[in-house]
Amino acid sequence: MINLEEITIKISPELAQIYRQASTETQAQIQSKITALLESQIMSYHQEKLKKVRETMDKCSEEAQANGLTPEILKEILADTNE
Repeated sequence: MINLEEITIKISPELAQIYRQASTETQAQIQSKITALLESQIMSYHQEKLKKVRETMDKCSEEAQANGLTPEILKEILADTNE
């Protein structure tokens, strides 16, 4: 069974009244649709943030290489910091 947690969102009084008057089945359908919308929005947000992190890392890598950093030099630097 899926664990569910209750949250509170603000909606107009008219929508709240209509929701409260809806059947249990209709309320469940609405809850499912809202859940799907939230999941979609949150996943999109996280994917966009991850994309920005990757782009930043790529730019840093390109700049480091343009400034002469090679895998060998990086390995040496990392070995020195671990001692």
